[in-house]
Amino acid sequence: MQTSSHLIIVAQLRRIVLAAVVLVVATSTTFAIPQFSALSGNRCSNCHVAPHGGGLRSETGWYSYYDVGLISRENAAVKWLYDLDESNSYLGGMLTAGMDFRIQNTRSFSSDAAKRVTFPMQASLYAALTPISGVTLEGSFNLAALRTSASGSKVAYPGQRDGHFSAIIKPDNAWPSLRLGLFRPGVGVRYDDHTVFPGSLMTSIGRQPLLAPNWAEYGAELNYEGLKWLTLTAGVFGTGALSQLQVPTGSGVVQALANDESPLLVAKAVLWPRMFNDMLNVYVGGSVLATEGYSMVNTFMGAGITDNLSLTADLLLMKTDDIVSTRSGMVELTYQVTPEILPFVRWEGASTTFDALKANGADDDVVYAGVFGAHVFVLPYVVLRPEYRMWDTRLPGTTSRWNFQLYVFY
Repeated sequence: MQTSSHLIIVAQLRRIVLAAVVLVVATSTTFAIPQFSALSGNRCSNCHVAPHGGGLRSETGWYSYYDVGLISRENAAVKWLYDLDESNSYLGGMLTAGMDFRIQNTRSFSSDAAKRVTFPMQASLYAALTPISGVTLEGSFNLAALRTSASGSKVAYPGQRDGHFSAIIKPDNAWPSLRLGLFRPGVGVRYDDHTVFPGSLMTSIGRQPLLAPNWAEYGAELNYEGLKWLTLTAGVFGTGALSQLQVPTGSGVVQALANDESPLLVAKAVLWPRMFNDMLNVYVGGSVLATEGYSMVNTFMGAGITDNLSLTADLLLMKTDDIVSTRSGMVELTYQVTPEILPFVRWEGASTTFDALKANGADDDVVYAGVFGAHVFVLPYVVLRPEYRMWDTRLPGTTSRWNFQLYVFY
C-alpha cells in the first residue's frame, strides 16, 4: 500500500511535469535576486542550495514566498492547486525539488518593424539529494534543450548547457565548502533577467550575452561563509562553454570570446553588514573572471530598508585582447508596496570600444536605457513582470517597448 508521503511526492512530481508540458507547448531564485536580498537581509545561500544563489531553493527559500500572492492559496477558486503543497523537501529532508519557468513577450529595439514575439526564456527542473550529512548532490535539466527549429536543429545560445550537476561538500557551517562538477562559476551577481546591461555586450544594434543563460563549466570552487557578514570564493574551471561565444570585432566578422585550451580562474568577495537593529541591509563586493586574452571584472552593491526599499548597483568591465572592450552599469530602485507588488525603476548604460574601429578614429558605441516595471505576485509561485523600456543609442531618435514576463517558480 502506498504511504501518504509517497502520494504527496507523486502528486508534486505530476504537478511539476504538467506545468513544464503546458509552458513548453504554449510557447513552442525564493527570489534571491539582489533587490530581494537587500530587502530581506539574506545572503543568496540562505535561500538556495547553491552557494551563490540561483537554481534550487532550500526549504527556507521555498517557505519565504510560499503564500505570497494577490490571490491567496486559501482562495476557494485555487485552493485545489495547493492542497498537497506542504514543502519542497521530501524523505525527511534528504530530497529537495524545484523548478523555474519563464516566458517573455517582447519586441526587439533594433528595428521599428520588429514584430512582437513570445518565447521561453527559462524552463528548468531542479533536484538535490543529501545522502549523508555534509554532502549534497544537486543538478538541473533545462527543458528548453528539447526545443528544435523548423529544420530540426537544436535551439540554444552559444555556450548554453542542457543542465548542470555538482557535489557540494561542507562538513560544518564554520568550514569552507568544496563544490565539484559542471556548474556556473560564482562570479558577479545572479540576475533573473538576462537582458540587464551588466553581463551583456550592448551596442546600438543589438545585445550579445557575455555569459549565456544556463552557462556552466567543469571545475572546482571553494566557498567560505563561516562569518555571517563575509563571503569568499576562489575556483578554477575549463572554458569549453565560454569559448563557444562569438563577439563582433566591429569589422563585419566575429571571433571566439575565449581560448578553450586555457583554464578559467575566478575569485569573489562580498561583505554583508546589517545595521540599525537589522533594519538596514547592505552588501558590497566584487568578482573577477580571467583566462588567456579575456577578463571580466564586476563590482556591485546594494542597500535596503527591510521590507520597504532597496537600491542596487552593478558595474562591469570586460576586455578581450585586440578585439573589444566594454563598460556597462546599472542602478535600480525597488519599493515594496506590499509583499505582492514591488514596482521598480532602473537606469542602464554601456560604452563599447571595438579595437579595429578605434584604430580608424571611430567613437565608442554608447547605449543608455531606462526601465520602469513591477514584480507582481499574482498567485503563490506565479509572478507577472510588466516592463516599459526606453533606449537611447548613437542612432537617431529613441526607441521604447513594452515587455512582459511570466514567471512560475517552486
